[in-house]
Parts: sequence; C-alpha cells; structure tokens
Amino acid sequence: MSDTIDVWGVETNNLKNIDVSLEKHAINLIIGPSGSGKSSLAYDTVAQIGQHEFMSMFADNASDPTYKVKGYRNMVAAVPLKQANYNNNMRSTIGTYFGINRYIGFIFSVISGVSEDFFVLNKESNLCEVCHGFGTVKELDVNKLISFNTKLKDDPVRCWDRYKDFYRSIIEKFCTEVGIDPNKTFRELSEEERHTFLYGESKAKYQILYHKVNSKSSRTTKFYGVMREKPLIVGASISDKYYSDTVCPCCRGKKYASSHDEIKVGGLSIGEYMITPFADLLKVNKAIRKHSKSASLTFALDAIDTFLQRAIDFNLGYLFFNRSIPTLSGGELQRLRMVQVFNTQLTDLLIVLDEPLGGLSGKERKKIYDSIIELKEKHTLVIVDHSDIFVKSARTIVALGEKSGKNGGYLIDAQSYIKKQKVPMPKPEHTLGSPIRVVLNSKIYQYNGVDIELSEGCLNLITGASGIGKSTLIREYFPQFFESYAYVNQRPILGNKNSNVATSLDIATEIFSTFAKKFKKDKNYFSNNTGNEGCCPSCLGAGYIEYGSEKTSVLRLECADCAGTGFNKDLAKHKINGQSIFDIWRMTVDEAAEFFKDINPKITTALQDASSILLGHLLIGQPTSTLSGGENIRIKLLKLRNSRSDVLGIDEPFKGLSLTEIHSVVSFLMGMIAKGKTVVVIDHNEEAFPYFAKHIELTLEHGILKGKE
Repeated sequence: MSDTIDVWGVETNNLKNIDVSLEKHAINLIIGPSGSGKSSLAYDTVAQIGQHEFMSMFADNASDPTYKVKGYRNMVAAVPLKQANYNNNMRSTIGTYFGINRYIGFIFSVISGVSEDFFVLNKESNLCEVCHGFGTVKELDVNKLISFNTKLKDDPVRCWDRYKDFYRSIIEKFCTEVGIDPNKTFRELSEEERHTFLYGESKAKYQILYHKVNSKSSRTTKFYGVMREKPLIVGASISDKYYSDTVCPCCRGKKYASSHDEIKVGGLSIGEYMITPFADLLKVNKAIRKHSKSASLTFALDAIDTFLQRAIDFNLGYLFFNRSIPTLSGGELQRLRMVQVFNTQLTDLLIVLDEPLGGLSGKERKKIYDSIIELKEKHTLVIVDHSDIFVKSARTIVALGEKSGKNGGYLIDAQSYIKKQKVPMPKPEHTLGSPIRVVLNSKIYQYNGVDIELSEGCLNLITGASGIGKSTLIREYFPQFFESYAYVNQRPILGNKNSNVATSLDIATEIFSTFAKKFKKDKNYFSNNTGNEGCCPSCLGAGYIEYGSEKTSVLRLECADCAGTGFNKDLAKHKINGQSIFDIWRMTVDEAAEFFKDINPKITTALQDASSILLGHLLIGQPTSTLSGGENIRIKLLKLRNSRSDVLGIDEPFKGLSLTEIHSVVSFLMGMIAKGKTVVVIDHNEEAFPYFAKHIELTLEHGILKGKE
C-alpha cells in the first residue's frame, strides 16, 4: 500500500496543471499568498476527490465533481473543515448539531423512568411557553434606542425619527413637568432621571402642533417613555432593529417547558444541564455515574465525557449544549468539528483544515497545535495556514504562487517563499492620541458591560481568550457607544448568484453607464443583472447553468452563450477602444484600471484603490463566491474608504494573509488614520502586533469586559 496520495494535472480554478504528492499519516502544509490557489487545491480538489469517491459508492444525491484533474491514486475518504459558519437556524444547538442531545435524553429517561420522548428538544409540547424553545426573547435595547450624547430637547430617541418637531416639543413639555433639564444629554442624566425619561408617564395631556408633508397637524396626548412601547403618534411602531435578544425570563435559557424543572438528574433538570458550561459538566457526570449503577448508561456517559474533555482541551470549556450554532464563530465551529474528528472510531481519514489556529491567543495556540499533531497518528492532514508553527512539523510543504488569481496557481519553491516572508517590514512610529474611555452597561448582551480605554486617531488592537467577548464588544457594544461607527465582520460577502468583483467594488453600474453613454442607450441595455436587457437569456445573468436538483445531483456548467459573463451575446459588437463589455469582464483589476484611465477616471480610482490593497489580480467579472477569505476581507475594507464614520471596528482583517499582505492592509488602515479615523481591530496574528499604537488585552471581571495594556 502506497504511503502517498498522488494527484496530477490539477487545473481546478486558477491552478496551472500542477502535480502534488501528499504523505499519509503526516502533516501536509499548503502555503502561498491570498488567492494563489490554496483552497482550490486543498478543498476544491483534494478534499472533493476524497468526498466524491466515498459518497458515490452509496449516496443517491452525490454531486457531480467540479475539480479538474488528469488523474489521481491512493485517495482516502476526506473530511474538509473550514473556518466558516453558514448555519442560520437558531434552533440548531451544539447538542442537536453534534448528536449529543440523544445521549442526554437517554440518561434522563433511564434514571427518571420517564419516556425519552419527554426530553426531546424542539418537540412542541416540550418547549418553553414563553420563548417557544429559543431560550431568548426580544427586548427593547436602551443602547440601540438612545443616542447618549444628544440633548433631550433635540430628541435622543432614535426610533422617534419621523415628525421630529412633534417629539422635540412633547419631550420639552414633559421635562418641564418632571423637572429635568432638557439641555442635558441623556448621558448626563442621573439614573433616576434616565428611568423617568424612559419609563415615565406625564400627568397632563399635551396639545402638540407639528408638520406633516405639505400640511400642519395637531395631536393631544400624554407623554409615555419609549420603553413603555405605547406610541405617541397613531400607527407609529418601533422597528425590530431596536430590539435585542435577552435571556427568556421564564426558562432562563433552558428552552424547556417549566414542567421539565421537576425532574432532576445529578441535581440538575435537563434544561439546567444544557446551559451548564462544558468545564463544569464533567463533575456532574461523575456524580451521575456514582449514584446510578445502570450499566446501560455507560456508553452514553462515555460519549458525552469524551466530547466534553476534548472540547475543554480545545479551549471551548465555556460553551454549553444549548448554545445556538449561528452564534458561534467560524473558528469555534471548526474546533467543535475537530472534536468530532478526534472522537470518531473511523481511521485513515483525510482531514483538511483551514487555519486551525486562527483567532486564538498565544496560550491557546500551543494546546490546539499539540492536538493537531496527535491527529496525524490516525489520519492524513492537509493544512492551509500562514503561521510558521506548522512548517517544522510538516512532512510536505506545497507552496503556490508566485502571485494571485490568474497569475497564481503555479508550484513555487517553498523554502524561498518562507524565507521571503521573514523579511521584516518597516514599522510605523507610534504616537498615542487622546484617550477614549468606553463605558457601557448592559445585561442584554453576552456580558454585563464594558469598561476599556482606546486611543483616538490611532490603530487600536484588541486581543483576548476565545469566548471572552471580543466580537461582541465591537459588534454590539461599540455601535451603541459611538455616534459615528462602522463595523466590518469576517463573514463572506453576501450577494446573489450575479454578484461579482465589479458589483462588490461598486463599479458595475458605472461600467454599464459608460457604455450606455457611448452608444446612446439606456444603461440597462448593458446590464447583466437579471431582468435587464443586457442579461443573457440562457443563464439569466449568472454565467452558468445548473442541471439536476438537490434530490438527485446538481451539475453546474459555464453558459456557452455568454462564455460565463452573464451578458447578452449581442453586446459583443459594442466596443470602446476595441474592447467589448465581454472583454472588460475578463480583465484583471490592474488591466481595467489602465483601460479606463482616459475613459472614466472614477472607475480607475476605485480600481487603483483595490490594487493598492493587493487585489489587482482579481477578474472584473469574477463571482464573489470564488473569492478567498483574504480577498473577501480586503474588499470589505475597501468599502470603508469613503466611510463618514469616525470610528471603525474590524474583526480579524489579517486572517489568511501573508506578511506582505498584512503590510498592505496595515498601510490601508494607516490611510484611514490619516483621514482622522480611529481604528479598532480584533486579531491574533502576531506578525501584525508591532503596527499598532495601542494593544488592549481583554479580561472579564465580575461580568464586565475590561482591558489591560
């Protein structure tokens, strides 16, 4: 039996007819710049071959493969694990997703003599009467509702945004009645005054004159604080965006009906068991073993304990079985899937990992690294990663490059690439700005509040242990504290099947308009958006046609009529300087920037910005679904270039980037600093640390997130 997995003539996506040999029962590392073809090789080729070979032996709905290879041999069944979370089902929990709830229900049933059916989560009759099994309810969020730095007389209530003169007038009248200074901002009010403003009711009715569209109107009403949810104007309702999920007051997150609290095992009801952190459940299970002598429980308890112990080893001891899958980060979900891999009784699998140490602090990285090294004793590992930590332990290193996109996909010398990444980049000199103390109390979110100090007009870095609340801080707290704030998350760019680089860079309409102006046509004549004249009638603008269905298998082929561009083939005859819109869709960002230089400077400027952040290799018509993680985040950052927000929060912008690319992203962020912005970044890539003026390590003290420097 051969000791290598061999794949040759690989031409998937941008890969250039390459041959690779992967060592079995070893670590095989794939490196290279973002967009060079790492995921195309690891996931779209090697993993897909392993999956397809396995699934096609028995599955009725095995999809047709999309990889392009001349041949392969000695393949094994593949398990691809990515740092991504696309699950949006809030009823999907760690317990249900990983099949642990059935063991828990079985244990409770055996010990209590109650039917196992009684403990099934998501069965209608078992669910909490108030939250219906979600564990949370929607509650008006003061931090979302109120502009803390706005004077009362100027209406600090964000949902009172129509008929502003009405609300300003009634607020002033109420303030006069209760003795609150309307010139104070909400932040300046005492706790008692805040409560009166939010929950109070006036004794008198006020007659208010206010403007409507092209007319004046009058309304007589009492004042009701916004938290009472009684509209002051008939028909006015509060938008869902001002509500947040808070723990259900009935079940306290347990999700089960109150009747389930009566049955205890190991001192806990099943709902209490489900919300107990993994780190504490091992003790509970030990007590259950001690007091229950039923041999039938051994397998179930062993299965749960094995899952718990490995999750704790992976620094996931803070999680619990009722935690909804959509609330997990991509890194947390990947590590939970790794727990399953460790616990499986299957051997000789091909495990493909995407930056398994991404998003982890220094202390956490070593523990996960040791576990991954342990995996290679039973399985073959293919790892896509940029950190040096796997270089020494890898038996095979495949380096792709030298550039990205259509200029990448070649095999390059691994040692030369690694050496080049070690060349130090020039670091900026740091000058701290004025301190910004962020203090915000809220029991709605994951923690009770935050108290940290940022530096104005600087690059601020925030790090901390997994699960401590880094993303919660910049996603939930900062928008409530800062009046002018923009947030960039790490999720892939959202879009439809027509989304591409041109639409993501906001230049598609400008390109259509340029052709329309030249040929005196409506811009929709040149648009490949579904429903427009310029759209290919065969594929409706997608650039591809799908055959089959989810119940059988789906085969996706490039549309022959439009050559994958999504345009009506009649547009090929309309040319500017010898180039049709078909030709432009196949240009790289760099090529298009040069082409439009004397035709439309607005397009060129946008494309030059993209080139400055190392996106010049992307094709104008390239679907967003094919972008790498690093390309995704850089396009998102580009959208900030015209942002009017004073403070920018960015979640893991350096994940998946090489040293050269990190320097490019930092240069872009420094450009935002030069425009007077304050930038706050969450990241654990130590190569980026020296670029930051301020580094804040998050700690949790009595439920409050605090930062030490």
